[in-house]
Amino acid sequence: MLIEHNYILFCLVDSNKPDIAVVKYKYALRHLEVQFDRADPRILTLCLKDNKKEFLDLFMYLDEIGKVTSIKRMLEEQRKSTRNTEFILLVSYFDELLNKWNLEFNI
Repeated sequence: MLIEHNYILFCLVDSNKPDIAVVKYKYALRHLEVQFDRADPRILTLCLKDNKKEFLDLFMYLDEIGKVTSIKRMLEEQRKSTRNTEFILLVSYFDELLNKWNLEFNI
């Protein structure tokens, strides 16, 4: 699992070439919801929306509860950071348009 450019990527490492990974699945972080499994706290549930606008539930089985907690916290922070970045990019896009049209607009 990798996080790159506001996407979460699920990869497989090539057994013949350990320095090469093949991306199998790619999902936008803004469509990610992370949850604990109440029955087994070592299971992390990732709810994702794919390109077909369908929701998927992915389950990560980890050996330690501490790993689940730290991965959940890291994914939630990345998701918040992604939303903030996308909002800043949207605002700057509109600012550029307004400046181009010689209009003033205060947010």
